[in-house]
Amino acid sequence: MKTRTKATKHAVTREQVYIFAQGCVERGEVGAAAAAVICFEWLQRPENVLAGHIKWTDYRQTTPPTIQIEHHKTGARIDHPLEDVLDDGTAIQLYPEAEAILANLKRLGTPMILREVLPPTDKRYIRPGAKAVSKPYSFSGMQKIVQRMRKEIGLPVTFTLDACRHGGMTELEEAELTEGQGRALSAHRTRESYSGYAKRTAPRILAATRKRRAHVLANTTQTEFQNAESGEFQNNKVVKM
Repeated sequence: MKTRTKATKHAVTREQVYIFAQGCVERGEVGAAAAAVICFEWLQRPENVLAGHIKWTDYRQTTPPTIQIEHHKTGARIDHPLEDVLDDGTAIQLYPEAEAILANLKRLGTPMILREVLPPTDKRYIRPGAKAVSKPYSFSGMQKIVQRMRKEIGLPVTFTLDACRHGGMTELEEAELTEGQGRALSAHRTRESYSGYAKRTAPRILAATRKRRAHVLANTTQTEFQNAESGEFQNNKVVKM
């Protein structure tokens, strides 16, 4: 009986995400830039980003400031902190690069990711008083923009919004977060669904090897110390006649 091998999901790096985002901002595709960053940093599914499930009303509206990410698939809402306050009261941004990209977005409506549709300029179709309107991106429309941008910017064909999210999940693993910590950020309900995103990357394998080696060395040192103590005790023991 044949068993189907699950395809490995592509994942992009933090560097690639921000090269893409900055390139999109420079080329006027701010929506694509913000979508990539949101998928990578806050692990929201691309379809939720484009469907308007990330809103201005959920961004920096609390004290301390957070960004609320809704995961429509699971129904979970995660408030990701945007700042950490030190003992002296100094506020440190936790996502400065991401917020710098979001700062380029126009507020076109309640959802953060919208496209502006300008009225026609052809005299045959001009309506008196017509104004620009804001609409969500279609999934296929955004895919075309992402592929056009990544090609212009010089990124691999595997660069997609889905790969941005998978890259963010991979970074959680490489940061050596516990499963519980990772799931707190990603909102995965089960261990199985979370582990499906874990990539066997070189940094992750190296980190695991280092931990294993440290464990071996710690045990070796402990054994040598115990043997040394035992030998010293034997040497100092007084033999009674």
